[in-house]
Amino acid sequence: MRTLANPLPLSGREREIASLVSAGLSNQEIAERLVVSVRTVEGHIYRACNKLGAVSRAELATIVCGGPPIGS
Repeated sequence: MRTLANPLPLSGREREIASLVSAGLSNQEIAERLVVSVRTVEGHIYRACNKLGAVSRAELATIVCGGPPIGS
């Protein structure tokens, strides 16, 4: 509900990758699933963290999905 009232400033791809991070997938697993390079995934995560002020994958997952990544 909070996200609907105040949407995150992420691109669709950044949001998609952040959701996969929160599901506990590694950068390699995300890259394989989306058929992109690991470097591309890292770039999207980096930009998403910068936009949201997150300093870690766990913090990014908390901001985007309300909880730490599964397996953390």
